[in-house]
Amino acid sequence: MSKNVSTDSTKSKVERVNSMKKYHKQAEVLQGNFQNLGRVKWVDSTEENENGFTYNIVDLFSGAGGLTLGFEEANYDSRLGIEQDEDAAATYEHNFEGTTQINKDIREITTKEVEEVIGNKEIHVLLAGFPCPGFSIAGERDAEDERNFLYQEIIRLIDTIEPWFLVMENVPGITTIEDGKAYEAILEDFEDAGYPLATQILEAADYEVPQIRSRSIFIGNKFGMKNPYPKKVLSEEEYLECDEAISDLKNKDRDPSINHEWTNHQDDTIERISKVDPGESLYDSYKDAWKRQYPGAPSMAVKENHGGVHIHPELDRCISAREMARLQTFPDDFYFKGRMKRTFVQIGNAVPVNLANHIALGLRPTLDEIRKDKE
Repeated sequence: MSKNVSTDSTKSKVERVNSMKKYHKQAEVLQGNFQNLGRVKWVDSTEENENGFTYNIVDLFSGAGGLTLGFEEANYDSRLGIEQDEDAAATYEHNFEGTTQINKDIREITTKEVEEVIGNKEIHVLLAGFPCPGFSIAGERDAEDERNFLYQEIIRLIDTIEPWFLVMENVPGITTIEDGKAYEAILEDFEDAGYPLATQILEAADYEVPQIRSRSIFIGNKFGMKNPYPKKVLSEEEYLECDEAISDLKNKDRDPSINHEWTNHQDDTIERISKVDPGESLYDSYKDAWKRQYPGAPSMAVKENHGGVHIHPELDRCISAREMARLQTFPDDFYFKGRMKRTFVQIGNAVPVNLANHIALGLRPTLDEIRKDKE
């Protein structure tokens, strides 16, 4: 970054963080929403550990496997992953060797296929980061997008899988699209299926992720119990900083073996990037890509947008796929398959691993309680 570019150091870390947050008010509204009354309990995930009984999970719409990995790190065993995208499915299969991966449109999956994989195994948690193209504010919303209704495929498979709990993830905008009608339909459909849902918007940075990334987390169960959500584990002052998370990679050469690859910029583009201030974008038309990240703060939400990702907080280039994976808290030995652009897509679509891990840890005491009651 050129020396004549301002870092606007007058703002404190907390002020910077608050300027990046978009959904804190919406999260507060959901916490007091009548729909969540009697359905939510907040637990301290830092008091839990991965020791003890190994619980079984399946992951529908698994993507590259952020949710699965977070749960596996909390001593859950993944039995099945379903993913339509060929590259994401290849990534999942590569990193979860003991798990059956079905690379297929979920609408084409038969209950017999699922039964053949699960067998007589009890499935304790069903995970699903179902598609959200019409729910996000990143682009134009489309309430009629047919992909908005893919959550109904989860309901179709519930009778076969019979999980104890559901944990589903989506963008915060899912609760407000079409004046909340889509959200209400989702709640009603799952309640009719025997899984009344609670919904909370969790901020990934609260859970040891060096990134400001809010997600709607749906949790439901078939026992009529309160659904456990992890309490915040970091204050805003304690948030992990993006430049610190990737600092050891900034002087490292390109290395495809660990996905440390980035866009090969032309000289004139590098010159233009060098003049981009932290928080500003190389292009006026891009609201969620090509932005210089703030040193000393979590990154903005990472994603791939028409080939673009965010600009490094210090260097005059976009972040690499491995740096992006670090900001999503994937370990360095988690390898992403496919061309570089496709790895950016997979990483940007994933659930941050540490967020998933705290959700998984928070569930364990309730799962232990149910299991002991069944014995």
